[in-house]
Amino acid sequence: KIVGGWEALPHEFPYQVTLKSALDSLLCGGSIISSRHVLTAAHCTYGRQAGSIIVGLGEHNRLNTSEEFIDTAVAEIRQHPDYRPLTIQNDVSILVLAEEISFSDGRRMVCPPSRVDSGNADGYAGDTLIVSGWGIQSSGGVIADILRAVDVIGLTIQECRDSSYNSSSIHDGMNCAGIEAGGKDSCLGDSGGPLVFKNGEAFEEVGIVSWGQGCAQEGYPGVYADTIYYLDWITENMQ
Repeated sequence: KIVGGWEALPHEFPYQVTLKSALDSLLCGGSIISSRHVLTAAHCTYGRQAGSIIVGLGEHNRLNTSEEFIDTAVAEIRQHPDYRPLTIQNDVSILVLAEEISFSDGRRMVCPPSRVDSGNADGYAGDTLIVSGWGIQSSGGVIADILRAVDVIGLTIQECRDSSYNSSSIHDGMNCAGIEAGGKDSCLGDSGGPLVFKNGEAFEEVGIVSWGQGCAQEGYPGVYADTIYYLDWITENMQ
């Protein structure tokens, strides 16, 4: 869920996409990283064939059929070969689209992270980050019709390991963001979606929605796949 956030304006986050089944049900979120590639979480693609996923471009209100959005087929799934479903390590996957995206009607790419010197997202610790999606807004709730977003605070990986999580469950390649008191978070249905830092007019993707203990619980920040840690892998698999 996006908990404690706001209802996004149309095209406020123009890189955001939906991953849907053939029956048009929401599977996950994702982000546009090139005219042919979408970044998402490996747990969203695990066990799935490319033909079973449809990418929705430019959606805002999922139920408004008059909106200018486009459904695009997936030609190939490039899932991290070392994804581990039990520990949710290496939770990153790239979808190769069957057709190129037309960057019109408000669609655009998300930017790669710029603070890469540390090799992980520690460079964004203390910054306000934004996560968006159509996930549920409360435990046991239903997924949202309209895209929602929430602002959270980036943590270092050590701060995440020092939180209420068992430190051994926070592996290299993960990062965390949240609010110490809880009440703001991503959750079920938001998986695969982008955690971004707004740098002027650019949105830099810092993480991919991965997992967490419940949603928006005090002491349990959201856990994300760290796009800085996986930047070389992402770049290689966009070729």
